[in-house]
Amino acid sequence: MSLYGLPPAELGPTRDHLLAVEAAFTRPGQPSLMCDNLVTLSRIHSFAHDQAFVAALAAAARSEADYHNVWKIHTYCWAARSALALEGDFVECGVFEGLYSAAMTRYLDWGNAPKTLYLYDTFAGLDPAYSSPSERDINQYYALRPEWHGEVVARFAGYANVRVVKGVVPTALDSAPARIAFLHLDMNAAAAETAALDRLFPRIVPGGFVLMDDYGRFEQRELHAALKAWMTEAGYSVLELSTGQGMVVKR
Repeated sequence: MSLYGLPPAELGPTRDHLLAVEAAFTRPGQPSLMCDNLVTLSRIHSFAHDQAFVAALAAAARSEADYHNVWKIHTYCWAARSALALEGDFVECGVFEGLYSAAMTRYLDWGNAPKTLYLYDTFAGLDPAYSSPSERDINQYYALRPEWHGEVVARFAGYANVRVVKGVVPTALDSAPARIAFLHLDMNAAAAETAALDRLFPRIVPGGFVLMDDYGRFEQRELHAALKAWMTEAGYSVLELSTGQGMVVKR
């Protein structure tokens, strides 16, 4: 179970109550899943029985916390697998440690895929030109691990069809492919993600997927509003998922 967003004094009792709910539902043999503030009861969770997915996640995970994103990673892998049938390459803006893409490349045997995966990130935190002070305040992870760029490069060194690009989006997107089947946005910054859409959405092929990692997360309300407004202006309605992600399929 992974919870956040409450003061520590409130989080403990809340966790205890949720564990009691989980026990009540699992006692008759019904499955439950509680992770990343997502509580599900009596769901099948078929991805947990997909041996290839489970093995890919296990290979990509580097800590127990990585497993808390299991449903989000499953959604990412589902969209990526669906996009394999389309013309165009894959683009990810906002890579962090590369967990999602590492699981996906293993799950889809990416080394044999007839596509290229482009991974864009500053690897130095949010750029002030494309983020607000409040967004930078809640996204200070890179300051703790400045060596992440080298670690991500090493993580994908075995794939000839993965390109790790260090730079600020949108200017770094000069190297982006002409046709895109799958676009993942996870930069936690409204200006950066909408700028990426300005540059890349016209390149997405019909049927192509846009997956927005933090679209529905309460702490990312600024990002949500900007992405929703952008998609509305473009004539699209975003599917908000219970994982906190948002998805659009290009017409």
